[in-house]
Amino acid sequence: MKVRIEVWIQLLGMLGVLGGLVFVGLEMKQSQLIAIGAQLQARTELRAQAQLAPFEGNIDVARVSFLDWEEMTDDQKLARGMQQRYRWILLENNFHQNNLGLLPTETWEQSLIFAQTRKSECHLRDWMPINADPAFAEFLDSLPDECADQ
Repeated sequence: MKVRIEVWIQLLGMLGVLGGLVFVGLEMKQSQLIAIGAQLQARTELRAQAQLAPFEGNIDVARVSFLDWEEMTDDQKLARGMQQRYRWILLENNFHQNNLGLLPTETWEQSLIFAQTRKSECHLRDWMPINADPAFAEFLDSLPDECADQ
């Protein structure tokens, strides 16, 4: 049974079209992931700006991270708590960016250490996200809890 050259050419053409469609589909999926990541980043920036706005022009706020909790005034404790909430906002963004595959492994590993450090600050536990995205809340629950005994 002889197959004419035209049939082979048509077959190769159809395979080329199919390959092109698969490639376009993969490109669309990648573009969608990048768009979702950009949307998450923009949302994080808005939340962070709202969290940091009260500190504008107040250089003393930068010092509260270095003070002992017991020696802080109520205003300093509030400022330190707001800094903590800001850090949780950034960590939540890193969590979602990592899940989308948009965060380098080294950055995620640093974020894990940072998250464990934040969670171990028992005196700031009230500033942890309480209405977190369910996936992020599950991630937080998976971290060791050094404050459970306190």
